[in-house]
Amino acid sequence: MARRPLEDRAAVVTVIAPAGYGKTTFLAEAVRRGERSAAWLSLDDYDNDPSVFLTYVAAALDRLEPIDASLTFALAVQGSGVLGAAVPRLASELHRWTRPGLLVLDDVHRLVNRSCLDALAALLEHLPPGFQVVLAGRVTPGLPLARMRAQGMLQEITREDLAFDPAETRELAAATGRSLSHDQARDLTDRTEGWPAAIYLALLPGSHGTVDALAFHISDNDGYIADYISSELQPMIDEEELTLLMRLAVLETVELSAAAAVSGLPAAPDRLRVVARTNGLVARIDAPDETYRFHPLLRGFLRAELDRRDPDAGPAVHRRAARWLAERGRLEEAVEHAVAGGDLDQVSTLIERTFLTTYYGGHADRLSRWLGRFRDGDFEERPSLAIVGAWIEALGGRPESADRLADIVERASVREPTAHGAASFESSRAMLRVVMARHGPDAMLKDAMVATRLEGPASPWRATALWLLAGAHIVLGDRAAADSALAEAVTAAPLVGTPGFYALALRASLAIGRGDWRAAEQFVRESQAGFERAGLGGVVSALMAHAVGARVSIHRGDLARARQELVRAQLMRPQATYALGWASILAQLEMARAYLSLSDPAGARSVVADAETILRHRPEMGVLGEAVRELRDRLDAAEHAAMGPSTLTPAELRILPFLSTHLTFEEIGDRIFVSRHTVKSHSVSIYAKLGVSDRAEAVERAVDIGLLEPYFGYRSRDPAELVIGTD
Repeated sequence: MARRPLEDRAAVVTVIAPAGYGKTTFLAEAVRRGERSAAWLSLDDYDNDPSVFLTYVAAALDRLEPIDASLTFALAVQGSGVLGAAVPRLASELHRWTRPGLLVLDDVHRLVNRSCLDALAALLEHLPPGFQVVLAGRVTPGLPLARMRAQGMLQEITREDLAFDPAETRELAAATGRSLSHDQARDLTDRTEGWPAAIYLALLPGSHGTVDALAFHISDNDGYIADYISSELQPMIDEEELTLLMRLAVLETVELSAAAAVSGLPAAPDRLRVVARTNGLVARIDAPDETYRFHPLLRGFLRAELDRRDPDAGPAVHRRAARWLAERGRLEEAVEHAVAGGDLDQVSTLIERTFLTTYYGGHADRLSRWLGRFRDGDFEERPSLAIVGAWIEALGGRPESADRLADIVERASVREPTAHGAASFESSRAMLRVVMARHGPDAMLKDAMVATRLEGPASPWRATALWLLAGAHIVLGDRAAADSALAEAVTAAPLVGTPGFYALALRASLAIGRGDWRAAEQFVRESQAGFERAGLGGVVSALMAHAVGARVSIHRGDLARARQELVRAQLMRPQATYALGWASILAQLEMARAYLSLSDPAGARSVVADAETILRHRPEMGVLGEAVRELRDRLDAAEHAAMGPSTLTPAELRILPFLSTHLTFEEIGDRIFVSRHTVKSHSVSIYAKLGVSDRAEAVERAVDIGLLEPYFGYRSRDPAELVIGTD
């Protein structure tokens, strides 16, 4: 059967077939013959975090044509911001390409995270003319492909298209050193129903069977392959070698130095070399260290066989793999294996060890996924991990769960050092108390002083302890002491990370308070450049930088830039909750003052309302509470202003990015765990505040004012063509 070429008119091509149908080989050949510049990304289970998935997509594309470095800002955002910022920016980059492009996503069936699939769906809907995405996998991914199918923009390549005909069977036989007659090729093709993997395995050098003896029953599942691999392996390797291969199959690739440590078999390196020399399904690959790779079919068989023969051995192998990887500093890979190994103590320790680097790397969603393995009882047994969990929940805008974990931390009595780098559990707990401010200003200052005393110059938490000390001083009204602590925090901050960048933003706020606008402008410039350079522009810490940046721009007379800064700050408002009480109120006060300077009292009222909500949960906020009340009195005395975009609430801002997608109100509700009615009522409120009458107009208006990133060329599109759900 002749292979169907990739059709130029198809924006999306799906290549869906069970294991062993040569999907990857077919695509490699199609890419080689095609005229498009191709980027290739093979997915695995670890890619099921939106920021990780989109970062890898951007990196694959960057190898073909440079991607704007500022895209890292959008890729670092979490939650619905992926749809509102990351995907539009990535799609816009593709529209700027000067030549036709092709993106291959291999093993797309491994992509199961709903947010990742939503992001991919949005990207597919906004591909530039001439750009093509190929989705290859064992099953069709959960994507809305019906519209593309109806418009003739989708090409679907199936198992039947990939099955071998007798001529191809003879060609494959010749490549393996076997000669088949026409009748033998036809018979083998018929018996295997053209399944390339079955034909290949039957023809492997050293096969104990003969072509004429292949009288199998072929089904459309992988059972046949497993049976055949088993029958082929048995005469070629002994039980010890089979045990070795089963255990090493937990790894994507096997470095020789890992073989003994992961398998638990001392002679593993020598035996692995022997198997590789005699078995065509185990091959050495080009890598700095001596490294081997199992054929995907063999690896799948071995993993299933390990589960069947010795179900208790698999978790132990994963735990050994985690230890081996951790010893070499590959902590994120180690966590994944520890999770598969089911050892929560090992998972806990590894999460703590990688907490700072993973968060500063813009992958808070990955940390949330790992922490989701733990229940409250697990955190009770591991209070140091509960501190990490409370930080992640607080920074992610989930105050109820942050409070719940903070309660666990308060009840704990721990003497052992922490694994996340803090000097002690006492110091780590003190810093959490300060940032969450649950016990009033005096307690904040006391805890901050404990932390700064314990976190020495070499501690990765030193800068954090110092800006927390500054926060305590700010709440108590001692701005001079706060600025002194912040200056030291900037010096102590790591080269990459939020503490120093956030400290600079706080210094800008203090400079404005004393009328030093020149210093404020310098601090803001350095703060924003740091966040952007590190790809952390979407984290809640950057909210202060944009809020103060708006005030500096207004003072400079650049009102357009000020509005842009406020839009960026507004997108982070959903994360500014009472879990980060004093830090949230500080930023909200700066935003409200900026709105007033722009003659937008309605916007100021909306932000002040957020601050008042925080004060209901955290009433002891010292001078910040007084500042909020003074600003409220000033707003009450002002003339009432009409609602506008600046009055969107955090709940409405969470929903806004979803309005640009194919998702219905009910599906949006499923994503953010609210009812369809709630989504609809918030959407109606959004329409009113944006001055529009329907969903398509709301998306266009949000793009116009910067609340959503524009897709390239969006203005030329008919609103009716926008990719939106109907309700």
